[in-house]
Amino acid sequence: MGLKATTLVQGSCLVPQKRRWMMPGCYYIGDRILAMSFPMERKKTVNQVKEALEHRHHGHYKVYNLCVEQDYDPSPFSGLVERFSFDDIHVPSLPMIKEFCESVDSWLSSNQKNIVVVHCMAGKYQTGLMLSSYLVYNGMLADEALQIYVDKTTKSNIGVTIPSQRRYINYWQKSLSFTGGCPPKVNLPKPCTREIQRIRLYDTKNIETVFFVVSEMQEVTGQRYHPSEETCRDFCKESKNGVFENNHRHSYPFIEEEEDGHNLLDCYFIKTVQVTGDVCVTFFEKSFGGRLFYACFNTAFIEHDSIQFSMSELDKVENKGKSVAGPEFYVELLFAPEKTNEDVAV
Repeated sequence: MGLKATTLVQGSCLVPQKRRWMMPGCYYIGDRILAMSFPMERKKTVNQVKEALEHRHHGHYKVYNLCVEQDYDPSPFSGLVERFSFDDIHVPSLPMIKEFCESVDSWLSSNQKNIVVVHCMAGKYQTGLMLSSYLVYNGMLADEALQIYVDKTTKSNIGVTIPSQRRYINYWQKSLSFTGGCPPKVNLPKPCTREIQRIRLYDTKNIETVFFVVSEMQEVTGQRYHPSEETCRDFCKESKNGVFENNHRHSYPFIEEEEDGHNLLDCYFIKTVQVTGDVCVTFFEKSFGGRLFYACFNTAFIEHDSIQFSMSELDKVENKGKSVAGPEFYVELLFAPEKTNEDVAV
């Protein structure tokens, strides 16, 4: 079964050429896909959404709720509401994206009249991530899917702007194989555990210490939502004469000198810190509060034992975050070499 990628790309079925809406805050991404903000805001109530859906798509609609923050009685929609909740302005797990895409595809494929309505709170970030992922599942490239979401829902040309969310859509694209057409074969990466050796902030200014928290998504039996759990917290600081102070005074003879006069803030881990799967690193101006920025990634996609984030690849960078960054600023996480099967056997 499944919907043909060529149909999606050409825009003759799921993706219409013009922007159109069913009601305020509810836009057609395609003839059979709608994106919407939460159906209990001032512009629309659950009953108003129900009436519009009954008028246009009687007996052929299903609603997907992506909100963690709020739920509602699904009975007005004949109980056809499915939840795929993940944190606002954050990322879902790749298995959740897979399950969502397969659920949407199954519903749309079961009857040519069926449509889906997908919403989060604002109908922007979470909704854009999941619907773009579904378009990718139907054969589009990630950038193309993201642009279609922009074209169909906004006039400001601003869609899914959170870098980590865009990163996960690209992860999803890398996990798909279309050798047999649509639907594609999904090859999710196996859980990969990596040891963090160092976190570095390169080309900083106006700050001597930056605090951070590393957290991982945790599976909870019987639920789709994967809450984040703190793995460690520490701070990045200037090293002086090969001595790095991080809770305990410790000498690292391999610490590099400042490169080209740029200021470096480092954290070398004394105790082993391992992370697996979906990880978030959040940086703070102070030990409590004053968030600067954050980034989410999956350990299975780490290449060459490191991952770097430029300022444009970090999430929610506002004035505070910009104030500590020089023109060549980036964040780098350095990992120990990945263990092979031979290493584990020994």
